[in-house]
Amino acid sequence: MAYERAGYEVSTPTSFTTLLARTAGVTTRKVTIMAGEGVRILGSVLGKVPTAAQTVAASAVVSGSGGTPGNGTVTALTADTGAPAGVYQVRILNPATNAGSFEVIRPDGVVDGNGTVGVAYNGIVNFTLNDGSVDFVEDDRIAITVSYADDSGKYRLSAAAAVDGSQTPDMILAETVDATSADVEAIAYETATVVKSALVLGPGHTIATIRDHLRRRGITIDD
Repeated sequence: MAYERAGYEVSTPTSFTTLLARTAGVTTRKVTIMAGEGVRILGSVLGKVPTAAQTVAASAVVSGSGGTPGNGTVTALTADTGAPAGVYQVRILNPATNAGSFEVIRPDGVVDGNGTVGVAYNGIVNFTLNDGSVDFVEDDRIAITVSYADDSGKYRLSAAAAVDGSQTPDMILAETVDATSADVEAIAYETATVVKSALVLGPGHTIATIRDHLRRRGITIDD
């Protein structure tokens, strides 16, 4: 899906130069701010709520150490509404006969949580990892892929405790908008170098929690 690049006019040069540490290498895109967000100001750190149909699938077990992996299976597989797209890794930590423990790593490298073989796991992805006729081995891995029919979605202020996908910082609002009663189109930065003190963070977020997410998307924060 091709993104619509957006041109913009700077009606308040002071705000513009305060948010951007430099004007080189800046790209913007039109986004939709969700109704009910209220007034969101320039510099707000946004997260996306996907609106396309979601697909969740697990791969076969592979060995992370080059040996023969176990042959357990994943059942009851789902993902939370708005789960970030990408590959989640289930990695065996402590194998045992007909048992064991594992960790789940999100696409951005953050550990989602830890679980036990044979016990339902509930995180951003949800499943039961069943023991097979061949026991798991340490560092065995199962890839769980979350994908969407397209890249469509709406944006809101990113809050750390959100569960609709917007918990992951994605873009930075480039203008002040009022989405109190209806969806509103707005311009957002998809690549830029921004000034830390000019950012508006949602509940639970700090510069430390947003920095790496934004850097992976092409936005760096200048201290």
